[in-house]
Amino acid sequence: MNKTRILLGSALVLSLMAVMAVATKPRPVVARPGEVAVSRGSAVKVEARPSHTAVHLNGTELFAEYTVTLESELAGEQPISLALVLDTSGSMAGSKLEDARKAAHRLVDLLGERDELALVAFGSELTTAELRRVTPESRQAFHQAIDALQAAGATNLSGATEAGWSSLRRATGARRLLLVSDGQPTVGLLTARELSGLVGHVHDDSITVTALGVGSDIDGALMLQLAERGGGMYGYLANAGALEEILGREVTAARSAVARNVELTFHSNALRVVEAPGRVLETRPDGRQVLHLADLRPHTPTRVLVRVESPRASVDDRASLLATVSWRSLGGEAQRSDVGFTVAVVEDETDVVASRDEAVFSRGIGAVGNLKLLAAAAAWERGDSAQATSLLDNARSLFGMSADALAGQSEVDATRVRFSKSTDAQGKKEYARGLERKKLSAFGKENEGY
Repeated sequence: MNKTRILLGSALVLSLMAVMAVATKPRPVVARPGEVAVSRGSAVKVEARPSHTAVHLNGTELFAEYTVTLESELAGEQPISLALVLDTSGSMAGSKLEDARKAAHRLVDLLGERDELALVAFGSELTTAELRRVTPESRQAFHQAIDALQAAGATNLSGATEAGWSSLRRATGARRLLLVSDGQPTVGLLTARELSGLVGHVHDDSITVTALGVGSDIDGALMLQLAERGGGMYGYLANAGALEEILGREVTAARSAVARNVELTFHSNALRVVEAPGRVLETRPDGRQVLHLADLRPHTPTRVLVRVESPRASVDDRASLLATVSWRSLGGEAQRSDVGFTVAVVEDETDVVASRDEAVFSRGIGAVGNLKLLAAAAAWERGDSAQATSLLDNARSLFGMSADALAGQSEVDATRVRFSKSTDAQGKKEYARGLERKKLSAFGKENEGY
C-alpha cells in the first residue's frame, strides 16, 4: 500500500512538473513586423524586409523585399563606349526604319569626343561601322553610314550581338551594347536559353546589354530576359518614333551607372527562395540562387521581391536567409555587401498572422498575381481562351489574399472584359505588349525599364 502511494505520488509530482513546464515555457521571440535588416561596410547598401517575422512549424510561404542602393557619388560624367546594334531586317522597312535612322542620328550627336561608338546593322547579313572616337570626322562618317541603311533579309539577332560584343572588346569607356529589334530571331541562335547564354557571356565581360523591342511583333519575354541577363534596360516601344528619346535616356544611364555586373545571391539556411516574380532566378550547380540586376546609379534604388518557403521545423527553431550583393566598380574591383534576416518558428498560427508586414505581403501577392495576368494575356494572344480564363481566375484569387492588393481584382475584371470584346490579332498583340511594359514596376523594375 505504501509503495503504491509513493508511486502515485511520484507520478502526480511528475505530471504537475510537466504541466508547469508547459505553462511556464517562454513563447518564441518574434521580431516586430516591418523590421528591416541593413548591410554594412560597402558603397552599396542592401535592405532586407520580410513579409513575416514568424513562420509556422509546418511551413509558411512568405515574401522578402530587398532594396539595393548605391550610396557613393558620381565623380563627373564618365566617357562611354556604345555599340548600337540595329535591326534592319525586311520587317523594318518604311516608317520604322526612317524613325530608327533619326534616333541613330540623334545618338551620334549626343556623344562627345571622349566617347566611342560602333554601329552594327543586321538582317540576314551584318554591316558594321567599327568602334571609333566620336570626332568631327568620324561623326560625319557615322551619319553617312546611318543614311545608307536599308531594310532587307531575316533577323540574325545572335550574329549581331556577337558583332557588337567584338566591337566593344577594346573599348576604353563604360561599355554598353544597345540591341534594337522589331521581331523575333529567325537566323542563328533562336531559343531564349541560347540567346540569354550569349548575352550572359557578353555581360560577364563587363559589357552592359540593353534590349529595346519596337512594335507589337517582338518577343517581349525574350527581350526582357536578355536585358535582365545583360544588366541593362528593357524597353517596349509601340512605335519606333519613341526610339530617339529612349536612346537619349540610355546615354544618360550609361554615363551614370558606376556599379556593374550586379548579382543578388541567396544562401539558404532553412528558408528557401522559390521565385522572383518577373525576374529569372538562376540556380547554379552549387545550389546558390542568383538574380542579375541592372547596373546601379547613385541614389537610385533597385527593388527586388522574392517568394520564400520555410520547411517543417521544431518550435523555438529559427530560420534565416542570407543574401549577398556582389558588384564591380568602374575600375573592375569586385565588392560585396551581405544582409540576412531571421524568423521565429511558432506553433500558433495567430502568431504567424500577427507577425505579418501587410505592405510587403501585399506587394508580393500583387507581383505573383500580375505574373498570372501576364500569362493570361500571352495565352489569349495565342488563342488559348480556356487557359487565359483559368489564369485570370487564379490571379483574382491571389489578389484577394491581401486587403491592400484587392485593386488587382478590378484589373482582372477589366482584362476579362477586354478579352471578350477583342478579336483582332494585332490588337491582342499590342495589348499584351503594353501590359508587359505596365507591369515592370510591379516586379520592382521601375528603374530598369522604359
